[in-house]
Amino acid sequence: MSVGEGTAEPKAPAKAAHVNMMTDTVIANMPPEGLRAMIRGMLGGNAQITANFYELATQYLVNTKPTSIPKLFTQKVKSTEATPALQEIQRRYRCLMGCGFGYESMELLTEVLRQVQKLERDQTTYESENFLEIFELVDGDIVQAVTAIHKSLLTSSGVRKMTCDEVKIVKNLNGVLDLCQETSKAQEQSFAFQRGLSCLQKLLKGSGIESSSKVEVILPPSTGFVCSEGVLESARLGFAEVPRMFMGLWQFSSPSWGTASRAKIDRDFRKHVDVGLVAYDMADHYGDAEVTFGQFRCAQPDAEKIYCATKWAVFEPIKITKETVDANIRERLAAINATKVELLQFHWQDYEDHQYVEASRLLEAHPQVSSLGLCNFDTQHMEEIVESEVTVVSNQVQFSLIDLRPTFKMAAACQKHGVKLLTYGSLCGGFLADKWLGKPAPNMFEKEMTPSHRKYFEMISIWGGWTLFQELLNVLASIGKRYHASVSSVAIRWILDHEYVGAVIIGARMGISEHVEENLQAFSFKLDQEDKNALDTVLSKCRAKDIFEEMGDCGAEYRQ
Repeated sequence: MSVGEGTAEPKAPAKAAHVNMMTDTVIANMPPEGLRAMIRGMLGGNAQITANFYELATQYLVNTKPTSIPKLFTQKVKSTEATPALQEIQRRYRCLMGCGFGYESMELLTEVLRQVQKLERDQTTYESENFLEIFELVDGDIVQAVTAIHKSLLTSSGVRKMTCDEVKIVKNLNGVLDLCQETSKAQEQSFAFQRGLSCLQKLLKGSGIESSSKVEVILPPSTGFVCSEGVLESARLGFAEVPRMFMGLWQFSSPSWGTASRAKIDRDFRKHVDVGLVAYDMADHYGDAEVTFGQFRCAQPDAEKIYCATKWAVFEPIKITKETVDANIRERLAAINATKVELLQFHWQDYEDHQYVEASRLLEAHPQVSSLGLCNFDTQHMEEIVESEVTVVSNQVQFSLIDLRPTFKMAAACQKHGVKLLTYGSLCGGFLADKWLGKPAPNMFEKEMTPSHRKYFEMISIWGGWTLFQELLNVLASIGKRYHASVSSVAIRWILDHEYVGAVIIGARMGISEHVEENLQAFSFKLDQEDKNALDTVLSKCRAKDIFEEMGDCGAEYRQ
């Protein structure tokens, strides 16, 4: 037999990938930020390229596994510094999380924390801004590792149990965190990894495994929202009267939005609650948003005045049964530490699988769900659920002066069935703001451009382009001048002045930055007919109808 003929193993496809020399020259010399922007553009609308990307990323991670972990910190007299190896390890475990290797990322995090625990820490270490930032980042990374593990446990029939080896990895990290907590207590310092430890304890508890933590704060669960007269403009959602501005907690879904300690986050929560911003939007896949919110709320003397809107998002195939639905509701309640969820918003990815009607029916009938909402449902499928005699109080969709799709079909359906819209993206990723007035179009390849910026800049380009957008900003600024309000406040007010809108959801980067006073401006005035006419003049020049016809109804962009 000649070389290359028979073999006992299955043959791989007889082809090899080829990159020509000029393409490789571009790859070799393009700055990293440029490559990242190009890759994001390629992956944005191509599922097959995305699958190939993950396959190659996985191969790279498997073939570059380090044989040992170097020293991540150096200590001198009254000086502690991170070595360059720490950033390399952090990049690696974040890539592992992104590729679904939650346990492998957790093993690396455990080693990072072992080295943290061995540091000779004093007051200067704790007060160092550099080290506080490192600890906050690691704390956020623990949250993301737990999220990756939880996602890997999901099956079509519910959540599987962890294997013995998997439990060992989780408990190893739990043990190191316990030591860090004991050291912090002994030195009378605040514990830097509370968010991560809380998520880890929840993961173990959900799997029926006892946490090793000796210091576990157990707060009595919230018993639900009690309506009271609020200080802000409000709307009725089912049983509840809620402010017409919700604070969105999607920043918890990724460290790329920034991360902060539990203490800083709680301070910002309290600041919002004190001015009447008592409604919060979160989801099962927003990192530790549910856990952090739940622990904050239960610790407050006015917990019954704080409203929770969370989600059950079904992205993968699943068999809908009463047991499956009950299990998910139990999980949501455990996460938010409550006996009821005020508003459970339901997202269903695959319209071809008609189980979404039965799932909605079971959710709405559940005694521990006060009200059922939908998330990113289009008009046709929202009406299908409502006309199946399921009571739906809300649908969360994207709606702004740039994305006018809800005005075409959704608005009439909401008015017909008494459904209120909860809108996100209403500030167009931060573009509907004074700081963009009179500015040239941004360079999407700049390092400062976030994924949100890229998404909404594309919407602006489709809507009518940067020149027309500047015309819109000028009109908003002119209106704002009359009411002593910002461009953002006028943009929010325009949304609120639609009667089928229940509330606008404004992203809140708790513990990182807040705009409480500016957000409240939207309640200080209402647009008159002259204001509306001025805005309509600009909107008459945009391509709103083309966007609706080409992109599809609300939520279609998530199903393409």
